[in-house]
Amino acid sequence: MTGLMGHPLAIHDFRTEADAMSAARRQPVRLHPARHEEERRRAILTRTVELDVIPRLLMAHRPAVVPAVAGLLVTAAHVADLVGLVLSRGEPEAVAFVSAMHGQGAAAESLYLDLLAPAARRLGEMWEDDTCDFSDVTVGLWRLQNAMRELSPCFLRAANVGVQGARVLLVPLPGEDHTFGLSMVYEFFRRAGWNAWCGPVESSADLRGMVRREWVEVVGFSLACDEKLDAVRTEIRSVRRASMNPGLAVLVGGPGFTANPSLAAEVGADGTAVDGRQAVQQAQALVDLAAKRR
Repeated sequence: MTGLMGHPLAIHDFRTEADAMSAARRQPVRLHPARHEEERRRAILTRTVELDVIPRLLMAHRPAVVPAVAGLLVTAAHVADLVGLVLSRGEPEAVAFVSAMHGQGAAAESLYLDLLAPAARRLGEMWEDDTCDFSDVTVGLWRLQNAMRELSPCFLRAANVGVQGARVLLVPLPGEDHTFGLSMVYEFFRRAGWNAWCGPVESSADLRGMVRREWVEVVGFSLACDEKLDAVRTEIRSVRRASMNPGLAVLVGGPGFTANPSLAAEVGADGTAVDGRQAVQQAQALVDLAAKRR
């Protein structure tokens, strides 16, 4: 090593052998013209294989794509089974039935709209037909409510938590006993990011006080029977006069409005909806319209 001192090195002092090899590859190589042409053709051929031939071979030998397993579809038979469970068995059986369907691939929204809601409607029809008495229907709806409560975390998993939505009050008409449908509508508003409040009010004065103290964009009324159309008309007129929001929108829902949507206009409401998903859409459209008018 001492014998080299004072003599220039033949190559640069690279830190590693790899650095040296990399530098050597970067050095230009002078070729004979004929050999240069041969190298050029070889490069073109190599590039063609890399960019065209190999991708074609890979596509030709790619394994067939296995389609994803479709989610479980909710049928009328499932609804009938659930109705039978909530009427003849206990709450655990109904909850387990809904949970099992969700585990088999039924979407939470589909279970809300295609299973729980139709089951509740069927209970109402059985009450009207005197197939079930009031206590049976009440217990059945309570069991459906608990099944929905168990499913709620999955349903709300896709909630727009960062959205600062408008405020909506969802109330049953004073004197209404069954509020399962209204609770489901509340879940849809929550998932859409609305600031939603749902519950019974003791009196019309309490409801007027709520909209007088707080800015509310939408009030939704639930009505189980058509015999109270005059009462809901009075409530709508009263809440509009009391509201601090001059553009307050009012929605109504219930079996009678589903069967005859024109009743909504007759009672002074701005619209109606057949389910929670449509209720959110209707409410948002009304809020957007009111904003344009301001």
